[in-house]
Amino acid sequence: MENTLILVIEDEKALRENISAIIAHYGFRVISTPIGEEGIRMALEFIPDIIICDIMLPGIDGFEVFARVKQIPQLLSTAFIFLTVKSTRTDTRNGMNMGADDYLTKPFTKEELICSIRARLEKLSKKSKRQLEKDELVEATLGKMTSLTKAERKVLNAISEGYTTPQIAQKLFVSKKTIENHRVNISRKLNLSGPNSLISFALRLRAQQSSNRSPPDSPLPTLLNRPRFNE
Repeated sequence: MENTLILVIEDEKALRENISAIIAHYGFRVISTPIGEEGIRMALEFIPDIIICDIMLPGIDGFEVFARVKQIPQLLSTAFIFLTVKSTRTDTRNGMNMGADDYLTKPFTKEELICSIRARLEKLSKKSKRQLEKDELVEATLGKMTSLTKAERKVLNAISEGYTTPQIAQKLFVSKKTIENHRVNISRKLNLSGPNSLISFALRLRAQQSSNRSPPDSPLPTLLNRPRFNE
């Protein structure tokens, strides 16, 4: 990935500088800090592709840094690599169970460090490609939205918010059979196929609106406002 930015959070100065130097030597941009709180602030400001973070830090530890970083929407796709002198199974399991992407135990070689970084970048690249393909599918389908009736739009809206067929039927004061028919008609009009394709499309549509990537003239903002079921 071009212009890859890596944030290093490590309180041991010599190690932090060494890691940063290795990262820079291999052509990646790097920023660093010895403090977890400062790392979170820098992550939010610079939106790094990867965060490399020691677990044992002054103040909040690496686990807390990870937990707070993953609560920030802009950083959900940022890869996270833990550093630690610990090597017990429990410690490793705790980090990976939280959702960390990798785990390096000190001391580690520069080859191990760079291999971990490159593996994370390859995974991010594949994920970005899949995301782009999904977004392109949504964009291609938006032009067909005008064929939906008002009732079908309400149903699609409710699906995007996670409502089930019985719940939608109850809120719209119609039968489950009516909602099922609407779902079939929506899928047909939008050329969606597969048992979960309609749900996947509805969720992707809402996610795209949330990330402000929808075309300004698309029907998405009107469609995906919270449904007013009493209409």
